[in-house]
Amino acid sequence: MAGKVSGPGSGPPVGGPVDDQKSEGSSGAGGPSFADKLRAPDATKRAADPAAMASPAAADAARGLTADVAAELAAGRIDAKAALDRVIERVVDKKIGPGAPAAVREKLRAALESAVADDPLLSEKIRSLGA
Repeated sequence: MAGKVSGPGSGPPVGGPVDDQKSEGSSGAGGPSFADKLRAPDATKRAADPAAMASPAAADAARGLTADVAAELAAGRIDAKAALDRVIERVVDKKIGPGAPAAVREKLRAALESAVADDPLLSEKIRSLGA
């Protein structure tokens, strides 16, 4: 059954007025506002390091997975393409294991290569490694 729709001036809404503290800039619990959290030095540091955005543990794992490749690239022993190939191979090993069927490994490898090629930010970063 439908209720009656009242016209203007028929009284306050059910439940009374609501004090919206979020529009005031605070978190409502006495904590910092969202804007204050974004200005925090820790947030700035994380935003500059995409690997750290997931979690500190994920960032450490990513650095551990690629630190020696980055060192070889910086020393000029390998080029950007070889570095990318090594990192993709390590990701494949980590995600599905070195004993996975060749077809599964190739499918994941192709998906990762496609993702890197289709992402303009990643593509630009990889091109800058070769310069």
